[in-house]
Amino acid sequence: MSSLKILAGTRTIEVPGGYELTLEADDGQIFSVFATENQINDLAEDLLDFLDEDEVEFTPEQEVASQETSS
Repeated sequence: MSSLKILAGTRTIEVPGGYELTLEADDGQIFSVFATENQINDLAEDLLDFLDEDEVEFTPEQEVASQETSS
């Protein structure tokens, strides 16, 4: 399994039958997938669950990435 990439950007567009999600890593690698409406809803629920958690812990790499994207 390859190492984790740091998310640099996202794009979601509606396409016939669902959505095209495009993720860009900080190294420029781009990955696109097709997702149904149900899959998008599941993803949104998962992300909201993470955001609703009381305390979020970041690895040192995530802290650096967060600081770089907020400047």
